[in-house]
Amino acid sequence: MLTDEQLALKKRYLQLHSTVLRHTLAQQVSSTLSPVASAQQRVQAVAAWARAHPMLLGGAALALVFWRPRGLNQLVQRGLMLWLTWQRVQTLRGPR
Repeated sequence: MLTDEQLALKKRYLQLHSTVLRHTLAQQVSSTLSPVASAQQRVQAVAAWARAHPMLLGGAALALVFWRPRGLNQLVQRGLMLWLTWQRVQTLRGPR
């Protein structure tokens, strides 16, 4: 049977070990999610730029319509395919 002093020592050891494990887990999660956070920041920057320059985007779209209608058609088809795929994935995920 363990004495009170031995139990207190074991408790302190387990607390310190738990702290080390939490710290390790936090580092692993941080290193795993940092690329995701970086990509999110880039997407937000592009979205902010697009909101700030709608006329430029509209002009570029209009130029595509006149100079490359075939290329635009392919781009629209790919975008539609991606959107439909995204919708299917969302339905498979179910409600949040």
